[in-house]
Amino acid sequence: MGILEEDRKRIEEEEEIRAKVRLKFEKKSSGIAGVLSTACPGLGQIYNGQMGKATLLASIVLIGLILLSAGAYFQIKGMPVKGQSIVHSESFDTIEMTEEGMIVETAGKSGVYGVAAEKQPMTPVILMIAGTLVMLVGWNYSIKDAIKSAKQINMSY
Repeated sequence: MGILEEDRKRIEEEEEIRAKVRLKFEKKSSGIAGVLSTACPGLGQIYNGQMGKATLLASIVLIGLILLSAGAYFQIKGMPVKGQSIVHSESFDTIEMTEEGMIVETAGKSGVYGVAAEKQPMTPVILMIAGTLVMLVGWNYSIKDAIKSAKQINMSY
């Protein structure tokens, strides 16, 4: 019976070593998860093994970026109006100079890039604000969730 008892102790010691090694490699660092999500939303969730959540959070931030970009584009170029071109060449002010090289100011009606100021809707500004909010909230949640999930994964071991 002494040999069986020695084998059992040896197996238990080996199993304990295997458990420590497995635990070391399965634990997740909340710091690494947070840094990865800060660099790119969803990377911390991928590190934690949460692929579905990573896809969702990256998509939310991408939608916010698209809204922000669309708002900036329409702010610069002007909103398209059905049946009209975006920039009217006749709405540009002409710059006149005197013989001495002085610029003569003329009162014009045109606003940014030749689009009349009273015709510019608030849509680009709303798109930029909504895009910024969606992007920041999604990114912030991604970071906080990656850290919290890493800590929860470690608590389960």
